[in-house]
Amino acid sequence: MRHLTRRIAAEYESPADAIALAIGGMEESLSQRVRESAEGYHGFLLNQVQEAQEDERRRIARELHDRIGHGVSVAHQQLALSEAYRPVDAARASAKIGLVQQAIQETMENLRQITTELHPQIPVRSLEKSLIGFIETVEDDEVSVRLDVSGDESWAWPRVLDETFLIVREALRNALGHGRPKNVLVRVNIAPHELSALVQDNGSGFDPAETREHGGVGLTSMRERAELLGGRVLISSEAGSGCLVELFVPLKRRAGGQRDD
Repeated sequence: MRHLTRRIAAEYESPADAIALAIGGMEESLSQRVRESAEGYHGFLLNQVQEAQEDERRRIARELHDRIGHGVSVAHQQLALSEAYRPVDAARASAKIGLVQQAIQETMENLRQITTELHPQIPVRSLEKSLIGFIETVEDDEVSVRLDVSGDESWAWPRVLDETFLIVREALRNALGHGRPKNVLVRVNIAPHELSALVQDNGSGFDPAETREHGGVGLTSMRERAELLGGRVLISSEAGSGCLVELFVPLKRRAGGQRDD
């Protein structure tokens, strides 16, 4: 910098002019760097906003599919069963209408929850009871669904139980709705370090590669919910050989046995 100042001073009549020019050059260089940094940070913020918006869109899609879509699907199914039972068993048809009303009420409640920033105000209190309740709403004389829950639910945070219920429910609904199985096994095991679950059916199965390419919101929703918990969903199936959906969620704990997020 001293050499630059001397060279500039030799080309101008006074040292003051040379110093003023040198200062002006430094100010211009500094301003350019500030502009470049500001533009870079602006681009970074735009990317962050776009990612946040994309995450929110995916979250809304999951909630609408898993909560609202489920309620509408159950109501439609039970209404169809009611029509089928009406000519032969009026009492059973009436019971199905009661399930339709219950499904509509739950859907309305879920819709109210979604409109309050998609935060479920009433988390799952008991994963086992919630799964039993769902199985009762979709029971079918032609399909046997067996549920086995083991472990202590207090080892898992309420959010983990809530998301697990939605994942297992979606897997079970897919099995009953698309696989046409005779038997379905739902198993959940809660250990201090991990929650694992599986839904296994002996239905028609499918090609997982084709499903990944053309899959709907349901499978994507299950995977995303598991990833948000730090877990994973594995899907194994072959055409004509049923389907196995497995969920694994780590349960972190602090020193002293307290759970961690």
